[in-house]
Amino acid sequence: MFKVKKLKFQTIGLVLLYCTVNGYSAKIAADPELPLLGENASVNLKKEIEFGSGLFDKLKEQGYVIEDPLLSRYLQDIGESLLSSLEVRVRDYHFYLVKDNSVNAFAAPGGYIGVNLGLIEISNSEDELASVMAHEIAHVELMHSMQMIEKAATVNVASLISIIAAILVSGKDIEAASAIIYTGVAGSAQSMINFTRENEYEADRVGVEVLKKSEYDPQAMADFMKIMQSREQGGELSNIEYLRTHPVNSNRIAEITSRTSTVKKKQPKFTRYQQFKDYLFYMYPDNKESRSHSRFSLALEHTRNGRYTIAEKIYQELLLTDPDSIWFNYALAENMEYRNHLETATQLYRSMLLVYPADIAITARLVNVLLVQNQPETALNIVMQLYEEHKAQSRVYKLLSDIYRKLNNDPSRQLAEANYHWFSGNKKQARIQFKALISKGILDAADAESIKEKLALD
Repeated sequence: MFKVKKLKFQTIGLVLLYCTVNGYSAKIAADPELPLLGENASVNLKKEIEFGSGLFDKLKEQGYVIEDPLLSRYLQDIGESLLSSLEVRVRDYHFYLVKDNSVNAFAAPGGYIGVNLGLIEISNSEDELASVMAHEIAHVELMHSMQMIEKAATVNVASLISIIAAILVSGKDIEAASAIIYTGVAGSAQSMINFTRENEYEADRVGVEVLKKSEYDPQAMADFMKIMQSREQGGELSNIEYLRTHPVNSNRIAEITSRTSTVKKKQPKFTRYQQFKDYLFYMYPDNKESRSHSRFSLALEHTRNGRYTIAEKIYQELLLTDPDSIWFNYALAENMEYRNHLETATQLYRSMLLVYPADIAITARLVNVLLVQNQPETALNIVMQLYEEHKAQSRVYKLLSDIYRKLNNDPSRQLAEANYHWFSGNKKQARIQFKALISKGILDAADAESIKEKLALD
């Protein structure tokens, strides 16, 4: 797990983990108290993406990125809802869950915004989580991280990625992380502190405007900061990394409250946030304190311990109260799989796809169940129905590879595996396999041409 709390250099995490992504609304920039969001348009976009994707890939390699598609989609949906308030978007955002129990959220250039499990654990609502994400989006729009990276001009991108990765996983080698930070980034610590304080106020102001234009409650930003402040006063600062990179004070809370005081109270948004949290901590149960006392959490605990009949009864009761819940339905279908009631599980997954069409998480479970029942042709038809929407996702090619293996279609399996590597970011391995397929002459003309286009563009 990430353990940044022992690092003495407390500001660098904030400085380098600010977000740097999409263009912003002219209406928001028109506020005389808000910074001009187009001032840094000259920043090299390619460099931003190289930096952000490099850090993301490094964290993924080390096993810190949660890649569960159902959980990931929930976070991405919140992010996309917030981004809908932007009138101009020049970069893509990637919101991802980080397998760490410390209370933190961070972002890197290129729009890679990570949210730790620990932060989700202490949040009370989807609005509070959205407020944190809006604040991070604001840092992105204001290009705060690139400003500091440009100041560290003597450090190349690869070194900066190593610095931040060292901070995030510094529990493994704290002294080495500190050495990298001190030797890699020159400058006055106090000037960095002053710089980051200004950035926090700016991000608060823009983040509030993002929330105002969204379906979320802007006051949730102040509510979440009060949670942070109360924990700091309670002596829990050492466990709250978010306070190191996003220092909270009464003035910030007061300003946010003032900016939201005239906003008409929004109708509470219906969310399944607690269901999401219950399933998240069922899948990643490292922290026992994260478990709620909900009926859903109880049912998931029964499933975990093999008490499938008891769990099924609770799931069925829950579905009477919320029949369209993806979490209740998904957990019940999984539970039926574990009971080896594969036909029932198949029916449940098919029904879910009617409500959530082209959902890759549900499709993946359905495909696996069909393959166990020796129905690869049916599985292939289902995957191809969502292929166009998800053809840039590596998970699709993993499913295709499994299906073609079952069908004994070796050329298609090899092509699917090569595409899996390509879209997973392992382009070196993908190129090897692509070239081997072309040299064998076993592909049809369309597939061969598609490969040549990829290799030419790379």
